[in-house]
Amino acid sequence: MAAPMQQTDSRNVNNKNAEKKNKTCKSRRETAVQGTNDSSIVSKCSMAAVGYFSDPYLHCFASKINRRSPLIHRGYYIRAKAVDFFLKKFLETYPEKNQIISLGAGFDSTYFRLKAEGLLSSTSFYEVDFPDVVQRKLSVIKSNTDLQKLIPGFQSPKVKENPLIEINTEDYKLLGVDLTQLNTLEACLNLCGLNWDTPTLLLSECVMTYMTRRCSSAVVKWAAEAFSEAVFVLYEQINPNDAFGKFMQNHFQVIGSPLKCINAFPTLTDQRERFLKLGWAHSEAADMNHFYGDLVPRDECCRVEALEPFDEYEEWHLKCSHYMVVVATNNSCLPSVLPDILMTPSPEGQECLPVVGRADSDPVRRFGHSSVLLSDSQSLVSFGGFGEESGKHCRILDLTITDIKTCQSYIIPVKVNPREVQVSRMHDQSVLMRDGSVLLVGGRTSPIHMCTQLLKIEFIGEGQQGSKVMCTKCGKEAEVQSDCNEKGCPEELILVEGNSSVECGSDSQVKTSLEDSCAAMDDKDLNSERQTQQSDSERSKSRPESNSHRPSDINENRLLGRNENGVNRGICDVMCVCEGGSEKTGSAGVGGVGRYSGVRMQEVETRGDVPSPRWRHAVVLIHHKGRDLLYLHGGRTDKDLALDDSYLMDTQTFTWTQIEDRRPGGRQSHTASVWEDHVIIAGGIDRELRPLNSVYMFDVHLSQYTQLEIQGNLLPRYSHTAHVIHNQLFLVGGVNVNHSVPGVACVDMNSKKVTEFRIPVEFGQQLLMLHNHTSCYLDNHKILVIGGGGNCFSFGTHLNCSPLEIDLSQCFR
Repeated sequence: MAAPMQQTDSRNVNNKNAEKKNKTCKSRRETAVQGTNDSSIVSKCSMAAVGYFSDPYLHCFASKINRRSPLIHRGYYIRAKAVDFFLKKFLETYPEKNQIISLGAGFDSTYFRLKAEGLLSSTSFYEVDFPDVVQRKLSVIKSNTDLQKLIPGFQSPKVKENPLIEINTEDYKLLGVDLTQLNTLEACLNLCGLNWDTPTLLLSECVMTYMTRRCSSAVVKWAAEAFSEAVFVLYEQINPNDAFGKFMQNHFQVIGSPLKCINAFPTLTDQRERFLKLGWAHSEAADMNHFYGDLVPRDECCRVEALEPFDEYEEWHLKCSHYMVVVATNNSCLPSVLPDILMTPSPEGQECLPVVGRADSDPVRRFGHSSVLLSDSQSLVSFGGFGEESGKHCRILDLTITDIKTCQSYIIPVKVNPREVQVSRMHDQSVLMRDGSVLLVGGRTSPIHMCTQLLKIEFIGEGQQGSKVMCTKCGKEAEVQSDCNEKGCPEELILVEGNSSVECGSDSQVKTSLEDSCAAMDDKDLNSERQTQQSDSERSKSRPESNSHRPSDINENRLLGRNENGVNRGICDVMCVCEGGSEKTGSAGVGGVGRYSGVRMQEVETRGDVPSPRWRHAVVLIHHKGRDLLYLHGGRTDKDLALDDSYLMDTQTFTWTQIEDRRPGGRQSHTASVWEDHVIIAGGIDRELRPLNSVYMFDVHLSQYTQLEIQGNLLPRYSHTAHVIHNQLFLVGGVNVNHSVPGVACVDMNSKKVTEFRIPVEFGQQLLMLHNHTSCYLDNHKILVIGGGGNCFSFGTHLNCSPLEIDLSQCFR
């Protein structure tokens, strides 16, 4: 009995192998490309449901309804808006008799939408795609009476005149033809009654980029020659060679539908010239950033901004710079419809700065966080952001400390309720105070929830946990198991140096549970403060040469003339002591764990001209007339995309004073640095979401702004970092809507001359997207970068594998 069974198994295996061989590489690629249609229609349907674009027929073709992210909504909105714009321009130009041929139409519902709007009374509409896709679309139409009513004379033929023609009515034709078979396509179009002399628009949306260069060029050339009066509208991907472009290519490679044609025509110029060389008389092109900025009315942009919370402008601009539309005509009858594109040229002769990663370092993968170098001049602490934690993508609560010399990192767990203590933030600012504590200023937990707490964070070093307790009512210190003798005090003491608490008047039993301590914080039972004062000698310890976070000596104060007397220390009733327990161990600190074992967090109560809650703002600490002042400018809220206000806060009285001069204008995602007696404001984006290349200086003596007259071509950018080193302003990374990816800009603060340097697209095997990162200047002409990246449209999330170093040595020659 065994032998026959073996023969049967062998036959089954042979049959399966034969089936696999029959499924060729070409058919597998076609299946993958068709899969992009199924995903696309779900995204389009979700986009329309939110209100970005009106199309009541998209849902008819979606097999499922899933809510997509706001970023994906915007990506499909701009695609739908662009295609609709050019279709209606064509229909307006040729109102009497015209034809539209949608190449690779998929489950697109454009015919049904335009028909319902009464815009196709003189139009014959042709849809062409793979036979399998067309048959599936036909099944949807057959099962939906609303769709059938929009097709005059529709009936499902029992016998077809051609197996590739599924529908052939007077004004709607549905053809199942592979676009690589142009002779077959032309024959089917003839059978459907196409007139080669009638004005015709050919539409291709993300189709030909999946074809080879030879096949896609054949389609372009065929269309130019076959029609006497034609317009070709092409929407597809470009710019494959920067970091976002490579990440995009990798996505399509992984899903089995590689972008075969993108490297053959990588730029707008290449795409435009491609049509001219293949027989078209006129060709113009624009990416989606320029289409949205120049052809979408301002009131429509405002409507889109108000549809749903959104805070991913970096990825939105990057996506839009990697998709473009080409409009080509084979005669001069159609007027130009695209704006003149003034692309910012990349500065010629740019040197490339070396970027290296530390293979032996613990990776820190996050973006939208803040970082600050602590008073030991060795430990860089990162707060919040979005990234990878325990193998999952999430908003990060725990603190990460990186040793800037060894690049080893360790974690300080923060065991608090994030709803009560707003330490898990994005797009906040962290500032080192002279006493060694850190202030967390602004930020958000979501695009509709701004952080209202100004948090003061003190770091507990190894062996610094003591046994002092502080009264929660009067603030007096006492030893453990002693009573508070303040008159009228309920004698409730809380341990402030360590992880235990004690209540006087009870049995004085020390509670050693960290959870008890944090629970007490969550209930807001604590309202004490203990501040660590640094001696002058400690404050004068050597620091790196960067002035990004270091107080500047400014000798006169003309801004703080009120609220200085009778103001308490401003400490509110939220305190938590969190014990360190490194998840990543290395040589970053003592004992193989870390230099710091925990943190104390307190909410600071401020007064005066208190700024509205915000995020994506700029903050820096300056020293003026013996006082430390916190400078704040700009940012955004859930309602205002770019604030134009500035403030100074006295860090002794925690009193805010608003600065009257508003010359820099509204901006967000910019930087603030200190140079001599000035604060330097650089870059950012304005209310119309345009990246800026302006640099302003704020003089604290005069309380005035002046614009720096830059000599040379400084690329616009935002979501970058900045450092002032040896009288030179360095702007690191960022995002630009033009196709020149910002690298490192060096502005000489004396001569005002600017030099741009490139950075590599990759370091090692890792892609480098230098935005939403933080950075720290080292004392060896190097910049240490922590984190960076973002959610890349529908392609996935890219997180830089940091820490990494950028060598600035070439900048000082």
